Amino acid sequence: MELSRSKLLFCLTVIFLAPLRSEGSKKVPVDLYYETLCPYCSNFIVNQLHQLFSNGLIDVVDLHLVPYGNARILANGTIECQHGPYECFLNAVEACAIDIWPDVV
Repeated sequence: MELSRSKLLFCLTVIFLAPLRSEGSKKVPVDLYYETLCPYCSNFIVNQLHQLFSNGLIDVVDLHLVPYGNARILANGTIECQHGPYECFLNAVEACAIDIWPDVV
């Protein structure tokens, strides 16, 4: 069942969350919104996403990781994460690392 959820997450990411970044790009844009403490997201990244690198698909994919997932902004301006405040903290740490080293992927 987890494999089906992983594939569904990937498909939804590709279909709904991948805006075109540049019209001249020959790569397929893929934005992956994930939650740092979500076991399904972790399973997908470890067991499915790595295949982009191992089979060479990364050469035709413009992968953009977004550690935000199922978070929401409350009326008072704070962010609430599905798996609690520690997940919000880890999302921020990962977002900062991605911002500082954007070309690692």
